[in-house]
Amino acid sequence: MLKGIGKSHGKTIIMGEHAVVYGYPSIAFPLVSIPVIVRIKEHPENTLSSKYFVGKISELPDSLSGVKYLINLLDDRLNTEHVKYAINIDSSLPIERGLGSSAAIGTAITRAFFDFFKIPLDNDTLLHYVNKSETVTHGKASGLDALTVISNSPVNYSKKEPVNYFNFESDGFLVIADSGVKGKTKETVSDVKKMYDQDPHATGDILKQLGQCAKQTKLALNGNHLKTLGKTFNQANDLLSQLNLAIPKTDKMIESANSAGALGSKITGGGRGGCIICLARNLTNAEMIQRALVKAGAEQTWLQPLSIYAEESDVD
Repeated sequence: MLKGIGKSHGKTIIMGEHAVVYGYPSIAFPLVSIPVIVRIKEHPENTLSSKYFVGKISELPDSLSGVKYLINLLDDRLNTEHVKYAINIDSSLPIERGLGSSAAIGTAITRAFFDFFKIPLDNDTLLHYVNKSETVTHGKASGLDALTVISNSPVNYSKKEPVNYFNFESDGFLVIADSGVKGKTKETVSDVKKMYDQDPHATGDILKQLGQCAKQTKLALNGNHLKTLGKTFNQANDLLSQLNLAIPKTDKMIESANSAGALGSKITGGGRGGCIICLARNLTNAEMIQRALVKAGAEQTWLQPLSIYAEESDVD
């Protein structure tokens, strides 16, 4: 019996969300602590099982249109013998929270299909299929999510520069917390553009400062300057709030995290919901922050060491 498996993980934008749309740099981290695993095995009919849908692939809802499109693309290319199969998606990533759920699932599905049919898969081909799926799911996709979820290293990304993967040593930890409120990325990107069109000087200055925060973040990470990085987190959060991207729930969570000893905290992703990220100096500090966030109403929390990125990247 044919079997295949594909793995991936989430991502979080550490710095540069929204500003990256205007050509400024951004930094995204793979969330290897939040995995996605897809398994495929031969089956009498083509089915899919996940926490969002269980049933025939032909009956996938519009909310999973990117997944359906990707499966059909891969089937057309790889399934020359018209084998029937069952797909199981095991994901801990919440959807519409800015953690790269759709790109991670697309990556794991693509890897599983190529493994199922015993065909080698290179990164260019992988990115091709994931970005095809992302375009159906989100409209025009920047490609940053796909680049990050296939990697074990952070990504320094800008429209104006080549993609740069980098590694560093650090004592710090990230605490990621889900507000439980679905993010509104398309809406917030559109609203920031309206703000920019109405007052390009003032809004442009905020976006420029966010770009400078991304540069400061890269330097702080490379030098393991955690206090500086925490201050940059707080500065960026203030700037994102000026773009009307905060909501009372994320404000409360950020205040609770900082009161519990976080070096800094910020919105991540599109804003108006989704997740926040907090910087902790060590594991003990991270666990204190985590408890405070749960008390403040966080729906889910995750801990991840920054130093995990000192490992060798699996990106060519």
